[in-house]
Amino acid sequence: MPHIHKFVAAITIVSAPLAGASGAQAEAEQHCVVSVVGRGVDGRFVTSPEACYPTFSEAMASIGYDVVDGAPVPSGDQDMGAMSFVIGTHYDGASGTGSSLTVNGDDCTGGWLNLSSSWINRISSTRNGCPRVRHADGYNLTGTMEETYNFGGVSNLTFLNNAANSIQYLT
Repeated sequence: MPHIHKFVAAITIVSAPLAGASGAQAEAEQHCVVSVVGRGVDGRFVTSPEACYPTFSEAMASIGYDVVDGAPVPSGDQDMGAMSFVIGTHYDGASGTGSSLTVNGDDCTGGWLNLSSSWINRISSTRNGCPRVRHADGYNLTGTMEETYNFGGVSNLTFLNNAANSIQYLT
């Protein structure tokens, strides 16, 4: 007589937030902006308070930009005499997705900032407004560093994915 084996399978159901989910199911995206208003003797940027908006377009409009193909471009409302530009936009998702932090400034000569408590260990990708953007895993540009070079484009962080605590903007 043939031997019959019984197999018992255990099924684990894991639920994840669905795209477009609301309420407790998913955290809403926030798109924040800071503007450089000064620079300390050590090169650290002094910035305006962080202001956050529900959409990237609203965040960019708050500093005088439109959004074309996902990238900020000066709007007709921007004072071109101010000479400020987006020196970097940082995203908590890969390839420029998710919530964002945009830094608006006027140079790429090595100024830097420590990330606010809401952005530490959170950045996954960066859109460079400066030719080089250096990410450091320690405050005050200490520790391990990773640079992105995709001027005008988005680069994913690799070994510092979700590990940056300070950022520097360079030529």
